[in-house]
Amino acid sequence: MDQSRFGTHLSQIILVFLLGLMSPTTVFEAQFGPLLTPAQAPQARSQQELDAYLEIITAPAAHEVVNKVDLFASRFPKSELLGIAYQYQMRAFEQLNDFDGMLTAGKKSLLSNPDNLNTLMTLAPALANHASQRPDRAILLAQAEEYAHRALQGIERTQIPRKIPLEHWELEKRGMQGQAHEVLGVVAMQRGQLQTAIGEFETAVHLSPHPKGVQFFRLGLAFASAGEKSNAEKVLRRAAELGPDPVRKLALHELKKMTDRESAAK
Repeated sequence: MDQSRFGTHLSQIILVFLLGLMSPTTVFEAQFGPLLTPAQAPQARSQQELDAYLEIITAPAAHEVVNKVDLFASRFPKSELLGIAYQYQMRAFEQLNDFDGMLTAGKKSLLSNPDNLNTLMTLAPALANHASQRPDRAILLAQAEEYAHRALQGIERTQIPRKIPLEHWELEKRGMQGQAHEVLGVVAMQRGQLQTAIGEFETAVHLSPHPKGVQFFRLGLAFASAGEKSNAEKVLRRAAELGPDPVRKLALHELKKMTDRESAAK
């Protein structure tokens, strides 16, 4: 495989992340809130502690959340709510486009609750996304891989929320698993492990109750990078069909490049 073409395909996969087309926490955070975890929900030990926590979750701006969490941590360093507070701070840093702040807050959250799925699946794609342009690339990819695997393990251990019908939970579970496998596919692509990436993206498509265009696009780029032209064309066409528009344009652009290269070779 031509290394410049592989690099282009890898850059396009990362671009999809930057466009915000993959947000692993969106679906299940909306369903289950920020406390999705196999563990018992934490409790405040005093009214003052609860009031300070409520100030965090009702803060109207991301920078206020960041400051209020720091204040909460200084006042209640042994609080059971501290891990969730850092989760809010992690998401606030994400809104502020502060990757290092998000990573620091997320790791603090995991110290309190290593199994929190929202934290694991917020950090995993962010790490995979930012790794390519950083000197600590190998470390970040290893962390992304670890968090994705831990998320998969946590999904299996998570008890079904009482208000969620079994059938609905199974769909949500498959969707979360698919999102974690997408992260593993991106990690493998960045390492040049093309067959592993193909397998992970295929698993993501298979698990997703409603596969998205972006999933087929990633799979198509992995096939193209591996020189599997026929498979690449098939899934890229599917990506173009499903969209949304940014994915459709990227898929059609990749298909055109493949056609142009084939014509030039004749």
